[in-house]
Amino acid sequence: METLLNVSLPFFGLIFAGLGAGYTRLITAQAYLGLNAFVIWFALPAMLFLKMAQAPVLEAFDPRFVAAYTGGGLVAYGLVVGLSRLLFPLQWGERAMQGMGASFGNVGFMGLPILVTLFGDAAVLPAVLVIVFDHIILIPLTTAIIEASSSGQASLQGIFRKVAKGMARNPLILSTFAGLLWGLTGLQLPVPLEALLKLLSDAAAPCALFALGLTLVGRPISEGLDQVTLTAVGKLAVHPLMVWMLSAYVLKLDPFLTAVAVIQASMPTAANVYILATAQNTFVERTSSTILVTTIIATVTVSAFMVLFTAY
Repeated sequence: METLLNVSLPFFGLIFAGLGAGYTRLITAQAYLGLNAFVIWFALPAMLFLKMAQAPVLEAFDPRFVAAYTGGGLVAYGLVVGLSRLLFPLQWGERAMQGMGASFGNVGFMGLPILVTLFGDAAVLPAVLVIVFDHIILIPLTTAIIEASSSGQASLQGIFRKVAKGMARNPLILSTFAGLLWGLTGLQLPVPLEALLKLLSDAAAPCALFALGLTLVGRPISEGLDQVTLTAVGKLAVHPLMVWMLSAYVLKLDPFLTAVAVIQASMPTAANVYILATAQNTFVERTSSTILVTTIIATVTVSAFMVLFTAY
């Protein structure tokens, strides 16, 4: 129990500090928007750019790691969609949102800061690969299903244009690839720029976790808890367990990469899923409920996975 508290309490303490600040209105909605913008546009991009610029990407890239993580996510996605088809009278677009909720975790705001704190810079590259591949696989897949469900057919050109536009505006993706390109040049960052990025980087973890707590304020747990429960079980249990099996027993990754993959997979549903649900006007309230429920339960489940895998 002491180990569990020492590993997880600082992270979830920041989340619930943000939640408390929001509920007591110590931080207003306007102030939250400022903090959230700082995290999304400055702190996390600075961390990603700096780490990617300094990481030996080509040497450290392991396609088996990508296959284990994305494979586990797609299994969770397909299983939840399939069970939803059997259990609930939903549209295919709504089932797709359930599938995404079960496989698209909070790997940027929550997973990346936790892994960097637990394992140091060695965890950056695999953690960032998870962020990138979640965006380039799960968002297009879910968008395509929603478009096909709503219109009876999906225009590949329209889907590609919509996804590309979103990716081109995503600061996490942009900073990742910018850092990668800089790293490939072999040039050193100018000292003042590196110092600036380091200052912003150091603020990423506490601000991101605190802002995550603020995002949970006002999210109702509305009707449809049976559907929310299915998605939550998929995200917090099926996803990490499938990644664990693929990593450790099928693709036989080393214990460190297995730990990174499983801990990232154990993260609760990301706010990006709610953003997509809102943009597509599909399964919005239940997606909001899923984020709240999975984040609360994750205080136990993520802590357990962290304790199990930090002694890799």
